[in-house]
Amino acid sequence: MTSIHRDDIYRYCDLVKMNFSSAAWLHADHSALKEYLMERFQIINNYPEPQPKQLEKLIAKKLGISPYAVMVTNGATEAIHLIARLFHHSASIIPQPTYSEYARACRLNKHIVSNETSDEMQTMPKDRVYWICNPNTPSGNVLMKGFVDYVVRRSPRYNFVVDQSLEAYTKEELLVPQEVQSLQNLLILHSIGKTYGALGLRLGYITGHPNVIQLLRNLQRPWSLSALAIEAGKFLIEHGEPAITDLDAHLAETHRFRSALRKIKDLRVFETKTNYMLCEISKGTSTELKNYLVHEYGMLIRDCQNFDGLSNRLFRVTTQLPDENDSLVAAIKQYISGINKE
Repeated sequence: MTSIHRDDIYRYCDLVKMNFSSAAWLHADHSALKEYLMERFQIINNYPEPQPKQLEKLIAKKLGISPYAVMVTNGATEAIHLIARLFHHSASIIPQPTYSEYARACRLNKHIVSNETSDEMQTMPKDRVYWICNPNTPSGNVLMKGFVDYVVRRSPRYNFVVDQSLEAYTKEELLVPQEVQSLQNLLILHSIGKTYGALGLRLGYITGHPNVIQLLRNLQRPWSLSALAIEAGKFLIEHGEPAITDLDAHLAETHRFRSALRKIKDLRVFETKTNYMLCEISKGTSTELKNYLVHEYGMLIRDCQNFDGLSNRLFRVTTQLPDENDSLVAAIKQYISGINKE
């Protein structure tokens, strides 16, 4: 079975009580959404729209762009695979480490894939697709909007895919679809599921030039989304609040959480511009730590050794509730203390 770069809580049944693995906030209040969907549950009796045009119009209205510049997808993953298929047999540049689905989708569609090393770049075809995860995972780094905008506009020969699925979790300025929808060499990925803390809905969308969006529509299978997912998306876009209602307070807690982790001996914590952070232990491995936390404390972290270029000492954690964050800090201390006694 193919290894998927996602939260793998499904592997542990009821063992996990605190989930730090996903890059999204997992404590969003969905009571209003649940009530709304229960009142409309009968929609599962019929087929949904083959293309969710009503949802796309709502998104376009909210963003202030043409509905022809929006395409709803079954999560960012479907978007990634459709784009890779559109540019099949191209050369794709994917700076590492980053989300592995870009490379996987590109290889399935016969791309030449490069990690942007100098030796490779000299032999790469001139017509290229650049894949940029911004904010990046697992690092939490964010490229400045001005830099990305400048590079895209100065390089019309190249195509750029900028994945902003985690845009709701940073205060850094990112690309705005209204400002760039005229560019035919740029596609931006967005995630309704991550923004509203409803990952299981598998709802995302692409914004871009209408001509390119139409080419992608021609590749998308009909009924890509369920009736309930579409209805949930319509409610969230019109009435929903982001999963993080106070981002300043959440990032302040991230700073506190990171400071507490940094005090642990034999643990390195990298800088971040988001609510998740990359960590490195100098004793033991990330896999051993992950298994220890799951089985001893019911806590799940993201083992990062399957990211290209990262070792088996790196893992990612995401800010959750303060008491949960404190519990994780104590558990990691206990793990490292146990190793030091051996």
